[in-house]
Amino acid sequence: MELIFQDQRIQLDNASSAEDIIKKMNQLLDKGYYFSHFTADDKTIFEEHEEFLKQHEGHITVLEVYAKTVKEFVNELLLETEIYVEGALPELGGLAEEFYDNPTAESWTKMDQLLGGLQWIDQMLMTIGKTEAVPSNWEGYLNVSTAMREEIQNLAEALKNEDHVLVGDIIQYELKPNFEALDDQVKETIDNEGTRYDLN
Repeated sequence: MELIFQDQRIQLDNASSAEDIIKKMNQLLDKGYYFSHFTADDKTIFEEHEEFLKQHEGHITVLEVYAKTVKEFVNELLLETEIYVEGALPELGGLAEEFYDNPTAESWTKMDQLLGGLQWIDQMLMTIGKTEAVPSNWEGYLNVSTAMREEIQNLAEALKNEDHVLVGDIIQYELKPNFEALDDQVKETIDNEGTRYDLN
């Protein structure tokens, strides 16, 4: 089997296991790249890579690896963040109102989604913080992150105490402004250092 990444070509034994192939792929992708997907004999695989390799062990002739530079990876993460934040912002005011009134089962589902989103934002910021492509306005992100973490703790306390009015206040007056601040930071980075993909 031939393993290809950019201009590098490595010949692997057909008996190579999925683990061996992944180890070789990781060696090809030094710390300057993030794995994206691969093409196995003209079939493009975007997910469950190891599973695919196990199922096709010994039957792949050419495996071409595709990766993003760290800068491209960070840019894509920020574009995803912008989409998430701008979708969440209009929902936050309504969710706060629901907690002021009396939260329904649907309100609690939305709260779960919000908590999941906050966790994703936290992980996204930690991931970017570990790269060599930290945005020049990183201090702004750290300020938002610190404020959000504080409010998540306050929110957890309010939920534990079943203080629905306080939950509404935290969403409306603390989390919503933090989402807006994060949106501003992301826009600044993408517009000044990143790339927007024109879909027109």
